[in-house]
Amino acid sequence: MFKLPENYLFEMKELLKDEYDDYLKSFEEKRIYGLRVNTLKISVEDFLKISPFHLTPVPWTKDGFYYEEEDRPGKHPYYHAGLYYLQEPSAMFPAEALPVEKGDLVLDCCAAPGGKSSKLAAKLQESGTLFANDISISRAQVLLQTLERTGVKNAVIMAEDITKIDRFHESFDKILIDAPCSGAGMFRKENDLIRSYAEKGSDYYVPIQKAIIAKALDLCK
Repeated sequence: MFKLPENYLFEMKELLKDEYDDYLKSFEEKRIYGLRVNTLKISVEDFLKISPFHLTPVPWTKDGFYYEEEDRPGKHPYYHAGLYYLQEPSAMFPAEALPVEKGDLVLDCCAAPGGKSSKLAAKLQESGTLFANDISISRAQVLLQTLERTGVKNAVIMAEDITKIDRFHESFDKILIDAPCSGAGMFRKENDLIRSYAEKGSDYYVPIQKAIIAKALDLCK
């Protein structure tokens, strides 16, 4: 197993207590993969009829499925046609839980690479408007590509510091915040995040998260 930062291990041991050893063992387990059917382009039922993959339903969303590593759905034409989006199963939950309704004005504050935004757009069903923002211009370009591939037509793409936006006071019906964080949950997938955590830790992101939440309260109706 790759070496985790000592300060991170200390924090997790304090947090998890008796479950700490089980947590460490989880890094030795097989990684889990997920895809979410893009209902803007195809229904779940119709996709399952044509899917060549080994799929198992994700319990917390009707359009999410686990797939096997050997399926390699990122190389299939269906992916490039936007019929599904490759997404960690746990990352499917926030946009599923947000009670977006047809006609809503919705803001995704930290939207890149676009997985949650594309789900929010699917819930809007081509009604209302989705504002998808990311502070990084390069990441916002990836966000744009995702929404184009998934067939989103009612979106505004922004690349702004959300904490400095004043023109949308009390404008949005629903707001989703996937705030910048330490990325500890992605250590196994992206080892570079381990080095970032060792340099910054988790406290670095706390004031950033608080500022985004405070601004979102101002932007929400």
